Amino acid sequence: MKFLLLRTIFIGFCLICYSANAHWILVEGESSLSFVSTKNQQISEINQFKTLKGEFSSEGKLQVEIDLASIDSGIEIRDTRMREKLFLVDKFPAANLTAQLPDSVLTLAKGSSISVTLPAELSIMGISKTISVTVQVTRKADNGIVATSTQPILISAADFGLTSGVDILQKLAGLSGIGLTVPVNFNLVFLAH
Repeated sequence: MKFLLLRTIFIGFCLICYSANAHWILVEGESSLSFVSTKNQQISEINQFKTLKGEFSSEGKLQVEIDLASIDSGIEIRDTRMREKLFLVDKFPAANLTAQLPDSVLTLAKGSSISVTLPAELSIMGISKTISVTVQVTRKADNGIVATSTQPILISAADFGLTSGVDILQKLAGLSGIGLTVPVNFNLVFLAH
């Protein structure tokens, strides 16, 4: 009986140490990032990025890279125009987000959830801005962590030097207008390694 108790305590201690020292990698196939664009003042469309990379360390340093060439609006010509005229992917292939995760996220028990609002640094087209991100973090039973936005993040084209690209897209598509602010949502899944 004493041996069993000591063994259980040892295994529990090892799991806590493993979790605390884990390096977390984003699971691309289970993660998503999308935004809604609006044209002609009343037509909204969902767009997504298909390729994401990310990780965070046991110290809580989070990095997410968004492959801008992986834009998917459901219309290939629009995707090509966004790659070439809006995001200038030949020069700026990725957008990057970095943040420092609080201890409350890093020490979250399996099966628990927590809502946090934290500042994050977003870099697009070589321009960096601090944004506020509100996220629900859930620790899964399989050593995974799921981070889901609970409020859309409003990204302004003007903040990241994208307005001239939006103007070009508007002219190419013959539209009366394209909204300059888009709401962004995400669901990111990480696994400990």
